[in-house]
Amino acid sequence: MTLLESLGSQLSRRYCLGVDVGYKGQVAVVISLKTFVRGDERWKRARCIDFPSTRGGLRKVQRYLARFSTDRGEFLGLCEPTGGHYGATVFQYLLEQDYGMKLVENATVRHMREKIFPGVPKTEEMEARVMAHIAYLHEAVGEEFTLRPLELSDPEDTHLLALCRDSWKPSTMITRARSQFTQLMAVTFPELKTFFTSRVSTVVPVSLVVAYPTPALLAAASAEEVRQVLWNAGGYQHAHRVAELQCLACDSSGLLPNPGRAWRLEWLTDFLLTNFRPQAALDKRIEELVEQRDAYVAYTGYSAGLAKSQTIDRARM
Repeated sequence: MTLLESLGSQLSRRYCLGVDVGYKGQVAVVISLKTFVRGDERWKRARCIDFPSTRGGLRKVQRYLARFSTDRGEFLGLCEPTGGHYGATVFQYLLEQDYGMKLVENATVRHMREKIFPGVPKTEEMEARVMAHIAYLHEAVGEEFTLRPLELSDPEDTHLLALCRDSWKPSTMITRARSQFTQLMAVTFPELKTFFTSRVSTVVPVSLVVAYPTPALLAAASAEEVRQVLWNAGGYQHAHRVAELQCLACDSSGLLPNPGRAWRLEWLTDFLLTNFRPQAALDKRIEELVEQRDAYVAYTGYSAGLAKSQTIDRARM
């Protein structure tokens, strides 16, 4: 018996479990330390099982693991953190069953896979075997990897993070659309910015342009109709200045929108008015959740903290 084999027989954890999480299903593999310490490449062909994130799939995993050992303490399992929602039920199950599960970074798995299987296309089975191999190197050989315990995310924190991510991309698109709308107004109705001095791409001016796409149409409309459009959009102060607005429209230097500009204007106004309200509701929800968490508010610098220097105390932001 070699020294490594002798060492392996004394370790409490004798099985390495790799779990690759995916959208349609998961792949798991268990490889014993004995297989690894042989020194051949048999572990690279270890049989894997695929299973869905269903109760039946979890029972299948349990039967598979029990074939090796019913002692959960003999397993060291690894998975990647990007499993996220796809792996939530599997992670929950393995933790409830007291399997020692840890997270290994995707970059570590990728680096190890490219080192062991150079030039070979990635597969779920390969990922699971590589994670089992990392567990072996960490457990028996003592090679250091950045592993951290698998912990289920706090539901409220996960909800807040999801909302922030949901807000980020639409906000970027809305900002771009508002910029394009502002540029179009500089061509078709330059005087509009002297009436809406803050921005011409907010709900009220956009609603106005939907009703009257050109200054000529705005100038020809009745004052009461224009006032009603502004009032319905929430521009209560502007609704009292309809005469000033129509005067600007009568003497506008704007160019008539060609077919291309007209299509873009229609698309941009429809996009903005469709997204303004849900984006505002999303931001309000995020703000409400953040305000419930003192730690978040303090971290972002919006709450007063107490700065201490020896015997001097002072409040600061």
